[in-house]
Amino acid sequence: MSQRRIFLLVSCFFVLAALLNAAHLSAATPQEDAAATVVIYNANDPNSKGLADFYCSARAIDPSHEIALSTTNVEEISRNDYDISIATPLRRELVNRGYWSVTQDMMNRPILIASSIRYAAVIRGIPLKIKECGDYPGDSQCQPAPVGTVNAASVDSELSTLGLFSPQISGVLKNPVCNNASYSVFNPQVPPALLFVARLDAPSVEAVRSMVVNGLRAEKEGLWGWGYIDLRSITSAGYVQGDNWIRAAGAAMRRYGIPVITDDLPDTYQSGFPVTDASAYYGWYSENIDGPFADIFFQFVPGAVSAHLHSFSATTLHDPIKGWTGPLIQHGASASVGNVYEPYLAFTTDFGILCSSLLAGSNLADSYYAAQPVLSWMSILVGDPLYRPYACFAQADSTSASKSVWTDYRRIILSHDGDVLKSAQDLVARAKQGGESLYLEALGAAQMDAGALPAAEASFAMAFKMAKENTVQFRLLLENARCFEKKGNPAQGASLLRWGLLHYTTASQRGILLEWIARMDPIKPAPASSAVPSIR
Repeated sequence: MSQRRIFLLVSCFFVLAALLNAAHLSAATPQEDAAATVVIYNANDPNSKGLADFYCSARAIDPSHEIALSTTNVEEISRNDYDISIATPLRRELVNRGYWSVTQDMMNRPILIASSIRYAAVIRGIPLKIKECGDYPGDSQCQPAPVGTVNAASVDSELSTLGLFSPQISGVLKNPVCNNASYSVFNPQVPPALLFVARLDAPSVEAVRSMVVNGLRAEKEGLWGWGYIDLRSITSAGYVQGDNWIRAAGAAMRRYGIPVITDDLPDTYQSGFPVTDASAYYGWYSENIDGPFADIFFQFVPGAVSAHLHSFSATTLHDPIKGWTGPLIQHGASASVGNVYEPYLAFTTDFGILCSSLLAGSNLADSYYAAQPVLSWMSILVGDPLYRPYACFAQADSTSASKSVWTDYRRIILSHDGDVLKSAQDLVARAKQGGESLYLEALGAAQMDAGALPAAEASFAMAFKMAKENTVQFRLLLENARCFEKKGNPAQGASLLRWGLLHYTTASQRGILLEWIARMDPIKPAPASSAVPSIR
């Protein structure tokens, strides 16, 4: 029997144990999490040790939990180099330091029976991915399958299963703690052989430091702002799953009182679309960062969670414009996920589960492993593994918590059991009371997603009158035009956009207006009168 099969049998035991004691993934305190973390850096990289020290200090992790490896500092390595310079010495350190308790089976094969380490923070400088190799010992155990002979993988995903001591590397390993019911069974009791790995890596050293600092700030002050989701509106059976995950993330944010804006056009958010106060982003599907997120001046809210689903979103983390994962961190996000090689959609991270777990208060690593269906594969998690983006939610309604339009909006939504549509009357009243457009824009966005288009038009129109910032006014104009288009009246939407051409004149604004006019009403040319059609 292969060690991978043994791992699944052991996992079943832990499932039964979990049913008896009702343990939960994020029951540990931050101090206990820190004590269960090792920090792995590359002794041959000039910045890696400094970043490891910085992270340990920021998270109050005992510096003795740092583990130095002597490996290459290029992002892609061979399987042989991984075995010699990463896997073997790391196993040796975990055993020699007493973090792992290992015994042997009847055939003198090592078996990990207990571990005091649950999390591993992999520091910039450790290689990112392991390229495909042939004739690897142990792979003869691999069963024939569409992906069964593939043995390329991310370094981090392989480290997750380091405690298996398995000679087999090809194919995927089912994750026993994944909470994706369509693929595996959630096991709140973590098998000792499973290591939760997250990577502190980015296009620049400073971006890594900012990732950590901004996360700590968000834990104390709250992660407040808009949630943005980007759908493809795809119905193909092979791909609709991606849209469903992203919709689930949007729905979860709304339930927890985070206002959400949705782009359900087939393309990604277009350049010129005003993305402001972005605390979260979940979307797909383009190879390299684009649209407003690629703007040189764009920055996320400190501590933001941001993820873009693409087969090669993390093929490198050191290029600020290639892929998505690294560039999103460079633009200020503190947490992201990605794929180093082709993963196939079913084996990628479920954004709905990831987002829901974070919102419930779990840390980043626990949330990712609850959402990632397979291991020993292509996925990576980027960010501080112990980061809890929504740690402040528990105190958000207390008298000591800072009050803002974000916390007030959340309070209203929660008072209606997380239902934005049922909160409509209170949101309208509060918007009129304070002259703040956010309440109405968030309501209109939820109404439009629910198909309540006339109500959404009214909400956007009222919000437009209240909006004080040019960028917010412009976004409301676009949202209202999209409402007309979805209602089956694109010509009216185009008329509104033509009016916008006379009042919003920056290059980026004109660019998206002309694109949308061409889509909605390709026959009629651009500018019209200066009257405001139907937004009054």
